[in-house]
Amino acid sequence: MPRDTPASYANVLEMAEQLSLSTSSCRRAIEIAQLSPRRDRLLRGIDRFLIVIGALLIVAGIALFFAWNWADLAPMAKFGLIEGGIVTAAVLAWRLGLDSVAGRTSLLAAALLIGTFLAVFGQIYQTGADPYGLFLVWSLLILPWSLIGRQAGLWLLMVVLLNIAAIMYYTQVLSPPDGWWQLSQLLGPLVWLGTTVMDSILASYLFTLNVAALVVWEFGMRRGVPWMQGMVFPRLIATLALSTVVLPTIVIVVAAGFQERPGVGVISPLLMVAATGMCLYYYRYQRHDLFILTCSLLGAIMVITSLAIRVTPGGAGSLLVLAALLIAQVAAAAWWLRRVAVDRENGA
Repeated sequence: MPRDTPASYANVLEMAEQLSLSTSSCRRAIEIAQLSPRRDRLLRGIDRFLIVIGALLIVAGIALFFAWNWADLAPMAKFGLIEGGIVTAAVLAWRLGLDSVAGRTSLLAAALLIGTFLAVFGQIYQTGADPYGLFLVWSLLILPWSLIGRQAGLWLLMVVLLNIAAIMYYTQVLSPPDGWWQLSQLLGPLVWLGTTVMDSILASYLFTLNVAALVVWEFGMRRGVPWMQGMVFPRLIATLALSTVVLPTIVIVVAAGFQERPGVGVISPLLMVAATGMCLYYYRYQRHDLFILTCSLLGAIMVITSLAIRVTPGGAGSLLVLAALLIAQVAAAAWWLRRVAVDRENGA
């Protein structure tokens, strides 16, 4: 290994293996290179995790409290309790400071309670408004807090709300589903959301929305905006964007849906190829991110395997061919990701 090789965890392990160092010697080398996990960092990470989980559990408890005691509470009591929770969370965020973990978590809790308030308002007055309006208004109400708070959690909440609003507007106004899509509502909201995304037109709208959010975030990250340097938001949004084109593409391949609606069945496959290519290029050469690269390759493997299942005739021999194809794809993807990780460690 060259003398100017950077001191990374992987390189230290590789050098220890080449020199046949003992376990204790390898651990000592990691400590000298200051690559071992620091106790204060671990405690700080655990502290942040517990604060966020605690705030989310409190918000969930408030929502369940209203659901369980709905008939026993007067309308003004319901509004007073939920508004009191919003004001308390907002005041805590102001007093604790938006730069602290507790302050940011309090502001996120207040934003979540806004949704509870809108749900309670709609149940009491029965306005008759479409459900997509609730999520759209919710996202607009927390927009000022997102601009002031400068945290990934609020922006992630906004993107999720806009996705749900777009799905509901499309399925309730533009193109109400029929057939087995209606039956999917009986299996729960997650199953229903997954089945609606299989529509190529709706999936293209969601893909555009999520890609726009990802591009804005990547632009801010490259410009050095401090609060946009985290990795959670871009990874989640990139995964969401890829899923909106991978799932309908698999449905089109398996169901041979190219003939169902001419000119529409090719939207998702084209977007999927473009998205995979852009992710593999940008997150390989512009900004290294093995997670997004892995998600991109996983989507490509799923589509290729689905296409192979579609065109391969039945029989035991076909299963062997499909298994060999899947193993070859996974092995090639793992080899390439390993190369990318090594190049990243070496500064390439």
